[in-house]
Amino acid sequence: MQDELIQRGKNKSNFIYINFEDLQYESLLDYETLNKELVKRIQQIDGKAYIFLDEIQKVISWEKTINSLRASFDCDIYITGSNSQLLSGELATEIAGRYIEIKVYPFSFSEFLKAINSDRQNLDRDFLTYVEIGGMPFLSLIYNDRQACDTYLQDIYSSVVLKDIVDRYKIRNVDLLRRIISYLSSEIGHPISATGIAKFFKNEHRGSSIDTILDYISYTCDAYLFTRVPRSYLQGKQNLRVNDQYYITDHGLRQTMLGNNQ
Repeated sequence: MQDELIQRGKNKSNFIYINFEDLQYESLLDYETLNKELVKRIQQIDGKAYIFLDEIQKVISWEKTINSLRASFDCDIYITGSNSQLLSGELATEIAGRYIEIKVYPFSFSEFLKAINSDRQNLDRDFLTYVEIGGMPFLSLIYNDRQACDTYLQDIYSSVVLKDIVDRYKIRNVDLLRRIISYLSSEIGHPISATGIAKFFKNEHRGSSIDTILDYISYTCDAYLFTRVPRSYLQGKQNLRVNDQYYITDHGLRQTMLGNNQ
C-alpha cells in the first residue's frame, strides 16, 4: 500500500508506520497512549497523514483510537490484524461504515509459482508440490523441505483450531470440533447436513445436538478455515432445508489433517 501511494505521488514523509509486534512500541499498547503519540506525529506532518498500524489487535481498545483519529484529522488509516482476534464481524461493530476490508488469502497456483521463482519448465512437479503443501506464503521459502512444511502446517492448524476457535468461543468439547473439521475436510464440495453429522455421532455413541454442530461449523468459517457456499437457486422454505457446501481455505491444511490430497 505504501509503494502504491508513493507511485501516486504521495510523500513518504507523510507516512506513520507502527508494528505492534516490535518491542520498541510496547509502551503504545494502550489506546490512550497510542492516541497521544499519533496525534503528536500527525501534527508534525504538512498535509494529509497516512497511518499504517500492523497487528492492531494487540492494542487494548484500539478502535477508540482509530475512531478518534478519523473524527479529528484528515488522514488515511491502514490496519492489519490476525484473524484470531480481529474478525470481520467485530470490525463491523467497532468501526461500522468507516472501513474497507481486504481479506488476505493463501497463494493461488500462479502466485505460488512466482513466489518460488519457478522457471515453469516442470509445471507438473510444481503443481504436485502445491497440491501437497498449499499456498501459505511462508512455505515458498521452505517448499523443498517437506518435513519443515508439514511441521509449519501442523502449527498453523493448531493455531487456527486452538486460538481462533477454541479460545474465542470457549469450546469445551474440543474432540467434537476436531471431528467436525476432519469431516468437512473429507467432504469438500459435497452437500453437508448437520442432521446427518448428528446421526453419525449418535451411532458412534457421541451424541451432540444439531445446534451445537451448526455452531461449530459456523465458527470454522468465522476463523477462515472453511468457506460456506450456499445454493442460490432455491427459494422460500427450501432454503431452510438445503444442505450447503464447504470448501477449505487452504488445501495444505487438508493434507495436514487427512494425510492425502490426491
